Amino acid sequence: MYLKRALEERIDRYAGPYERWVFSEELGRPFAFPAIAQGPSGYYTALMDGDGLPEDSEKMRVRLPPLWKPEHKSLKITPFAFHDPQMNDPRRRVQQDTTVARMLGSARTRAKRRPAAISPRFRVNFPVAPESWVNDYQTGTAPSQWTPPTRKPKAIIGVIDDGLPFAHRSFLNTDGKTRISHCWLQSGHATQTASVPFGREFVNAEIDHLRQQFPSDERQLYRHAKATAPDMDELGSHLMRHTTHGAHVLGLAAGNSSLFPDHPLEDDILIIGVQLPNTIAWDTSGFGKEMYMLSALHYIFERARRIAEHFQSPELPLVVNFSYGWSAGRHDGNSEMAVAIEELLKLRREDQPATEIVMPIGNNFQSRMHGRFSEQDFDGDKLTVQWHLQPDDRTSSYLEIWLPKTLDPAGYKVTLTAPDRPGAPAPTSIDVSPDMDLSGQDDGDPRRFEEIEVNGDVIGQMSADKHRGSRWRIMIALIPTIYRRDVTRKAPSGTWTVEVSRSAKSEKLDEGEDIMMWLQRDDDPSDLKTHGRQSYLITPKLPQAAHSTPPESPVRRYPAKVPNVSGFGATNAVGTSPSTTRVSGYVLRSGRPSDYSGAGGVKELPDGSYVSWGPQPEVSAVTDYSRIKPGIWSIGTTSGTRSKLIGTSAAAPTVARLMVRNAAANRPLLDGFGPELDLPSTETDDDTTLVQHKACVGIHTAPPVTKAG
Repeated sequence: MYLKRALEERIDRYAGPYERWVFSEELGRPFAFPAIAQGPSGYYTALMDGDGLPEDSEKMRVRLPPLWKPEHKSLKITPFAFHDPQMNDPRRRVQQDTTVARMLGSARTRAKRRPAAISPRFRVNFPVAPESWVNDYQTGTAPSQWTPPTRKPKAIIGVIDDGLPFAHRSFLNTDGKTRISHCWLQSGHATQTASVPFGREFVNAEIDHLRQQFPSDERQLYRHAKATAPDMDELGSHLMRHTTHGAHVLGLAAGNSSLFPDHPLEDDILIIGVQLPNTIAWDTSGFGKEMYMLSALHYIFERARRIAEHFQSPELPLVVNFSYGWSAGRHDGNSEMAVAIEELLKLRREDQPATEIVMPIGNNFQSRMHGRFSEQDFDGDKLTVQWHLQPDDRTSSYLEIWLPKTLDPAGYKVTLTAPDRPGAPAPTSIDVSPDMDLSGQDDGDPRRFEEIEVNGDVIGQMSADKHRGSRWRIMIALIPTIYRRDVTRKAPSGTWTVEVSRSAKSEKLDEGEDIMMWLQRDDDPSDLKTHGRQSYLITPKLPQAAHSTPPESPVRRYPAKVPNVSGFGATNAVGTSPSTTRVSGYVLRSGRPSDYSGAGGVKELPDGSYVSWGPQPEVSAVTDYSRIKPGIWSIGTTSGTRSKLIGTSAAAPTVARLMVRNAAANRPLLDGFGPELDLPSTETDDDTTLVQHKACVGIHTAPPVTKAG
């Protein structure tokens, strides 16, 4: 009880479930990525959800990144960075969460029209490395070394990723100059003065100068430019490797080489890149990424506008590829990132209709990371689902349960029971209701917390919060299932039981309403060596009548009856805004959806038919040449090398490339795309199957852009 009170007092201002877990030493901080686990940095990032802009206070200094915002508009979601002006005082560095809470507790906002009773909501993200913090941030300025192109560009392509090889010869124009206009390394070594608040911005003239200095050794170029740093986890030595995720994606989206003979990008298509911190993929919760991602989008939009203004032109056509995301979340278009992306797209399309953000649908179709449950799945007033945690998992595991938006949760409770073995923790329950001790005007969303303990050690957290004041979420976080980082606590591996129960008087789910469950991705990004192992859901036992369906054919993708736990609805939670272009993957040789490619949601109606729900893919693009030749080729990190990537992260930049070529030629963005993929011959041609097929492949098919050799 003392621990609970201390945590709530310490982080009452910003205590969303992920912030509370990740920033608290007693909870999940020892297992977070190094930027947080190693202790306070003094420099932080956040999103503000609400009207106005954050301002400095006595206890907090605020920086806004380059923001794209048409005049007389107010953003719904604002990214910002902040720091403690007294961070060198050792008394202010004892507790990271205390420091952040104190600063945000003093936050002020500048708003034109905001009722006094409404306060902004803050979402804290992971810190900025001190080496990346710019001492003299020149707000609202442009880098002086940028050189305008000799003629007005016809279109711009933006790429947000990690490990961007900005000096690669694939990005040169016919005069041997770089087509990369601007490139922001968000975790780069900062210069004394800059037009970005943190990190390092390179512009075309600087890149060309570096290439002249190091014409045949790009790795030496990156070392000289301090684009690598073995002692900085956020930057690392990724550009010293044969390939990176970002190299592959940037090549597919904007590179010119012998790999892309039929779809070159002309000189009048400029490139703007943003390299995210490498550790942005480290934490399995999805926590901490939004500020960097949203800042990247604003930066690309803002720099694109500056290019247009130089030519006294309206906004230029712009396609942004964003091959990132996470798996858990609302999936209803109302998360912070979905709202922000939708706002940016709609506002810019008012000036330039040819504006797109292209994102992958995700790779979790086979991972058993999503479950959907209706009233018919309750046994009386209980719904039971099993959650399996694998042994030797070195990262925290997360499960989110989302109730229907209109459901009154009075009487609802979630109970978590560990595998039945000696020394297992007792079942832990949490009521889906606000804790009145945490219910103040400025205290964020209504919420409640419970710790999961074994012999006095905390191994997990249960929370219930009304996310953004509109939808109840229950989140369960558990520490790794193996001892690590000199911490003498771990979670039991095996099958845990999650029970959603309610009182007899509780409101039932209406027809068409569902309880949704999503797991966060927990496998191991090969570049980061997190040694995570993916947890998964197990389909609950259903009434006996449900077992009368004969076994499905092993070669069929689309079952006659979609189970509660399936890949339908296991989509990228970041790409859920209505205007985002979502891309799924298919196998070139067979024309079938790739086995792992995510799919939009489908659900059964009372009459036995199926309909789609939630975000759906719009386009399918090649992710694999064949079943025995998975992945597709793109460039490596250094000129003359190539690499192969498997996943829908490679499908999205294929679509972005084709779109920006069409935009530059003043053609419809989907010109040259085919109709949806044909139904595979192994599938039954009926209405149920067709709904599932469309949820997997969308309504358009992109032609391949890379050679299969």
